[in-house]
Amino acid sequence: MYEHLSECRVSLPDSRYIIENVSRRVAELCVSIVDNGMEKILVFVDGEVIVRALDKGILMQVVATDVLSYYGIRTALEGIILELAASQEFTWRPGDLP
Repeated sequence: MYEHLSECRVSLPDSRYIIENVSRRVAELCVSIVDNGMEKILVFVDGEVIVRALDKGILMQVVATDVLSYYGIRTALEGIILELAASQEFTWRPGDLP
């Protein structure tokens, strides 16, 4: 049974592209990936993610057996989505730079 759960909606213009690329990038970390058309289930050793395409975005549910797995899975997915969806002008900078 999974003890840690979160769900979020991310507004994106091309949800199918994001879902395909997210699943491709985490494939090496997954035990299995189930493709149900408009949703994918990414199964990890200690958790899973359900990513569903919406009209103008994705719905993502992350569940895990322990807090480290939960935050690890969630952080990996958030980073990939940010990398894929951010505009070219978006950059990370150290806090001491304007």
